[in-house]
Amino acid sequence: MRIPSRVRALVLACIFMVMSVPVFDATHTAMACSNPDCVVTVTSPGQIDTFVSPISVTSVTSTFTERATSSQAASVSLPGSLSFTVLDARGNNQGFVASVTSSAFTSTLFPLLPISNTAILVSASPSVTLTCYGPYGCGAGKGLTSSVSSSLATDPAVAVECPLASIGEGQYAVSVPLNLSVSGLTAEKLSGYPASYFGTFTVSVAEGQPLSTYTGYGCASP
Repeated sequence: MRIPSRVRALVLACIFMVMSVPVFDATHTAMACSNPDCVVTVTSPGQIDTFVSPISVTSVTSTFTERATSSQAASVSLPGSLSFTVLDARGNNQGFVASVTSSAFTSTLFPLLPISNTAILVSASPSVTLTCYGPYGCGAGKGLTSSVSSSLATDPAVAVECPLASIGEGQYAVSVPLNLSVSGLTAEKLSGYPASYFGTFTVSVAEGQPLSTYTGYGCASP
């Protein structure tokens, strides 16, 4: 049977349209056509996120015992401490490791005689005081005895939050006992002249550590 030309054109047009319709996800907006030079576009919502860790470190303070000038000494030892507070607002008690380091300390009076950060040692076990804000429990804070006698040139780990299978936000006040010991010409100048030395302390808090890291520091498995 011969199909009239008008009808045949209509049938072919319908076939082309059916074959050219793509399949799209129902959640997307799609447009399709079969005309020459037609552009098929699909739009989909997108999102770019940034992540800010809710762990913060505040109240970093350091003190060293002042020493009155005297006759020049062959060696000088000064006790001190470094204190800081870690607020863990993550709420998942996954734990953290806090470490400290320092720069060299310099004096404008004796610019060629800096005090190396190797001269500043952790003198006793750090202490950690925990304030837990709930709603349930917080991971225990633990001062690391392994840091004792380490110099601040080695960035020793001084405190940890032990992981805990609970929900809670905690504040950890850390105190690190220090001792500064110098000898030789630096000690002579430090003991005999009223000089001031300036430097910086840096506190680093590492999160996302494997459980083996915390058990190695004496934490119980959560």
